[in-house]
Amino acid sequence: MNDRFAELIARHLSGETSEEEAQELHFLLKEDSKAHYFYEIFSNYWSVEPQKKVNDLQEEVHFQQIIAIAEKEKTDSIIYEEETIPAENSNKIITLKRLVVAAALTGIILTSYFLIFQRKNVPPKEVAVNEIEAKKGARSFMRLPDGTKVWLNSDSKLEYKDNFNDSLREVNLTGEAYFDVVKDAAHPFVVHTSDIDIRVLGTAFNVKSYPKEPSIEATLIHGLIEVTNKKQPGWQVFLHPHDKLVFCKQDNHQLPVSVDKPPATNKLFTIATLPKKIADTAMVETSWVYNKLIFDGETFKEIALKMERWYNVRISFKNEKAENLRIRYKIENETIEEALKAIQVVEKFKYEIKGNEIEIF
Repeated sequence: MNDRFAELIARHLSGETSEEEAQELHFLLKEDSKAHYFYEIFSNYWSVEPQKKVNDLQEEVHFQQIIAIAEKEKTDSIIYEEETIPAENSNKIITLKRLVVAAALTGIILTSYFLIFQRKNVPPKEVAVNEIEAKKGARSFMRLPDGTKVWLNSDSKLEYKDNFNDSLREVNLTGEAYFDVVKDAAHPFVVHTSDIDIRVLGTAFNVKSYPKEPSIEATLIHGLIEVTNKKQPGWQVFLHPHDKLVFCKQDNHQLPVSVDKPPATNKLFTIATLPKKIADTAMVETSWVYNKLIFDGETFKEIALKMERWYNVRISFKNEKAENLRIRYKIENETIEEALKAIQVVEKFKYEIKGNEIEIF
């Protein structure tokens, strides 16, 4: 990021770029994801009528954080004076004013960029890490420092640092969590899992990423989220409301690169669109938030993993046929034995409970 970038973004937003300059700007944005983020915010802001942008500059919600930082550096002293303009010159003057305001605002963005992101060049200080854990057989609810609500499913852990809200709102997730993220355009929210990262501004979504399971799931309830692959820089997909991504952990270096929603199926990942009329409480992916477990045709072996975490038990199979039984059932307030007895009504299997050990045969 340099003066050339500031010039290109200003010329682009005021409609002054040539084809070569547009290509140059595209290259710069592609090479620097942080610059691309600031560009997106500014581009949305610039879509407002120019006169309104100037009059409302200090009141624009999305720029409060940026302007506050810029004021400290005395970079936000934009002077705009009205004057009588001859009709034949008005278009040229308006274009010039757009360019000046765009350049000035870009300067504010660039200033905040250097203040926020160039901290990497300063020797880092030890930052405390906060850890919240929901053990097997339990679930947990919390509010993060920004007000974001998080529900943790059984056998899950969430970590965030004390500088959580300085620039990016970053959390590390092991297990499953449902997030209702407070919108803050100046501080994107990022969920890190073992293989993928999920980036949002404000939305509600569910993420399941247990270490022993072969895939990671992300289900979007409302808003928009971007999913990127840690092992393949440049790979990204965008999920829309009621989209569910199932990401295979193995061999995902072969995933195709996309800037928008990819084909619905791929041997290494799938994106399914869930029914929109189903309430969150009745969705398989989010029912656990409401103290329910819904099984909709999963194998007994698959649901056994969920029941182990839910009841803090260990389930083993002595019968391969029982492992592959397809189960449709809803657990709500039952004990593990009550649930097994209810499933026995429609499926043929036997079980034996010895303390926290359960054998299916």
